[in-house]
Amino acid sequence: MTRRSHTADATAGRLSDPSASRAVLIEAHAFTRGGAAARDRQRHLDDRPSVAVGCRRLAELFRDPEVWGLPEDHCAIVSQPTRDSMLEAVHRAAAEATDTLVVYYAGHGLLYPLSGDLHLAVPETTKDKSFTAVKYDDLREILLSATRVRRKVVILDCCFSGTALRGHLSADADAIRLADVEGTSVLAASHATRQALAPRGERYPAFTGELIALLEEGDPDAPELLTMADLYDRVDRALMRKNRPRPQQLNRDRGAHISIARNRASRQEPPETDETGSAAETRRLGGRRRTLAAATLVLAAIAGLTFWLLPDGKGLDCGKAHSTFDMGDGTQRHEVSIDEVHDAACEGNFRPMEVAMDRGGFDGTGLSAATPDKVIASWKKRTDRASFLHGLATLLEREPEAGQGGLTFSNGKQVATWARGAGTVPDSTYRWTGYFLCDGPDSGHPACDPP
Repeated sequence: MTRRSHTADATAGRLSDPSASRAVLIEAHAFTRGGAAARDRQRHLDDRPSVAVGCRRLAELFRDPEVWGLPEDHCAIVSQPTRDSMLEAVHRAAAEATDTLVVYYAGHGLLYPLSGDLHLAVPETTKDKSFTAVKYDDLREILLSATRVRRKVVILDCCFSGTALRGHLSADADAIRLADVEGTSVLAASHATRQALAPRGERYPAFTGELIALLEEGDPDAPELLTMADLYDRVDRALMRKNRPRPQQLNRDRGAHISIARNRASRQEPPETDETGSAAETRRLGGRRRTLAAATLVLAAIAGLTFWLLPDGKGLDCGKAHSTFDMGDGTQRHEVSIDEVHDAACEGNFRPMEVAMDRGGFDGTGLSAATPDKVIASWKKRTDRASFLHGLATLLEREPEAGQGGLTFSNGKQVATWARGAGTVPDSTYRWTGYFLCDGPDSGHPACDPP
């Protein structure tokens, strides 16, 4: 077993240039009590020792030549910051970077009642005083002004961090999300309405721990360079297996393809061969593998045909999703998540569909605001699964109606809805919110009311 050769990186994509990139890793793990003799749970935040440990380890990995290779002075740790020291560190890095800027924050995230905006805690922060915390929008404005930086990445490990994916980052088609540059990516540890997890007794917070594990060990099934989409997908799966809060991601332009880490997973190199017996044996093994692969493809084709065989004896015949639509002002928009759902329905592949609907609740087919895993589980149990998914695919081949709130596909009997907002599918700006059967269990739902 040998490590992947770094010389192969050029063929797999481009790693962000360590010499022209910067990373700022911010953590707040202990919180002052404002002179109080005893801690008041109504006002004071819990300490999170694992936050400091995780931040330090992540910085070590970013500096590791086997992972990214940032020079030490290009990777700053800001521990127990004040508001000014946090923003000053980000501002300095934004002024120095020309390739990629990564900003990581771990600590407490808060939503104060009047604004509802995400605030990042610093040691003096209390729950009852919003001015003691740092507004995420203040950090975001620094990133917006960094026009020389081609790629920007924000990683948030705090409660309610999914809030950073909405508002100016996703809600308004005319607003710049982070900056009009080559690519931006925001990776959040939790949904906008949910808490992140820092389990007591564990070395790292849940989200950061899975990210660290991926960077330390790699993934033998992943490419040689891990993109932001790869990081999200593999951390998401790891957290889902443990039934822990699942992360959120929003990518703009080519943000999903930003790479800030090599894949450290080992792989089996091809055996050395000579010109005699060993070469012949290699050819024989190669022939057997090709035969096995061909047989596997034939079996897969037969299995696929069997799955999609409808009662009338006809197989599924999919067209093309209507994923490019008129915004009503003459401009055209292409929404990748519609293609994802359509193609997944045609293939009977539920995993991409679950990803597309993962925004804290999904409506339709007899389920009201159910979690994606429950929706998918119910769909897998349907006796008419093939025709059910065929109906969804066919519906998405119609032209949608575009409005202020999102998109609606309807044929009078079925309705599929997309809402404006942070999408889970990389590069999406809408999210799949419902699929309704108006001649069945959803007949009373408002989406099924005629206009």
